[in-house]
Amino acid sequence: MESFLLFIFWVIFIFYAFRLFLRYVLPWLLARYVRKMQRNMGQRPQNESRKQEGEIKVKYKDNTQTRVDPDIGEYVDFEEIKDNTTQDEPKK
Repeated sequence: MESFLLFIFWVIFIFYAFRLFLRYVLPWLLARYVRKMQRNMGQRPQNESRKQEGEIKVKYKDNTQTRVDPDIGEYVDFEEIKDNTTQDEPKK
């Protein structure tokens, strides 16, 4: 009987500890995470170089590489031909 009461005590203790964690610790951790992310987002424009008004910069992709390897082979266009030598079984 004593071990059963001890088990009940620990179940109740863990239940309330979990509730306290969800009530106080988890919101504090989430708020801390959000503040850190806001601080990081606020610092990003300072790291980038400032552009003057009206300045335009165009970035081109490098198209020197071919998409298909020339060693693969040639493309062959084909037509599908019905083969009459094999006949399907008649449907019942």
